[in-house]
Amino acid sequence: MNGYQQKYIELKKEYERSDGAAASVQLLYEYKDFLEKEISQEAKWVLADVCGMLGLYKTAFDTLRPLVSRGDRQALKRLGKLQSLQEQGDQFALPRPEGGEQPAYPAELPSFRYHPNPLATGAFIRTDSPVNCSCCGKKVNIYYNGPFYSVENINGLCPECISSGKAAEKFDGEFQDEASLEAGVDDEEKRDELIHRTPGYQGWQQEYWRAHCGDYCAFTGYVGYRELKQMGIAEELLDDSVWNQWMAEPEEMLKNLVNGGSVQGYLFRCLHCGKNLLWIDCD
Repeated sequence: MNGYQQKYIELKKEYERSDGAAASVQLLYEYKDFLEKEISQEAKWVLADVCGMLGLYKTAFDTLRPLVSRGDRQALKRLGKLQSLQEQGDQFALPRPEGGEQPAYPAELPSFRYHPNPLATGAFIRTDSPVNCSCCGKKVNIYYNGPFYSVENINGLCPECISSGKAAEKFDGEFQDEASLEAGVDDEEKRDELIHRTPGYQGWQQEYWRAHCGDYCAFTGYVGYRELKQMGIAEELLDDSVWNQWMAEPEEMLKNLVNGGSVQGYLFRCLHCGKNLLWIDCD
């Protein structure tokens, strides 16, 4: 066992002992940052382990692939497990705790009140090869990768055409089904902003948008139980009657949440009081 592996094992044990506490996740991210600067193959092998533990499956796969030789059956098996997981990208990774180094939402892009960081949630995709926006025709490096309900099959919408409402108007489309909004918001302008000028999110079944304090909430990301434990809000969400009223054992359901798994959680935050709210669906 080399020094890189020993350090990883120590951090993994600490993560398990603390039940995924934010401090232990931050230490894993800091170790990932350190390993990325190392050039030895020993460091790269361990980097793949760290990324896999954090749920950065695509990064783990891309790191491991050039290291694996054809005759190493154990490594090939490990690579095969990552291959299926890496198709979902890194969007279901454990979020880096507040205060850690996180990619900022580009200031030049429009802001979305009900979906504040669509790049982080995967609703927007950044690409090195520009695509043409289906609405305005401009070549863009960031485009929409979420649901859009219209008669035509529309792809590659740019952030500006979504924010301005031009895309919804041109294609008579909606980014969120009006029938799947939580009740309690009487303001037509807020409803119009959410449906026609806000990027949506991807659900297993029909996406449902939470509301609180007379307004729609901000969608903040995809979560499983370990993410909720890391954020320290798992117990708080047990009191949310909107999702747990039709479940016999809500606590057990919460523990079965796996980010990117068959039972998926979707986290929202009230724009006015800051309360966290959850929605759950299954594949």
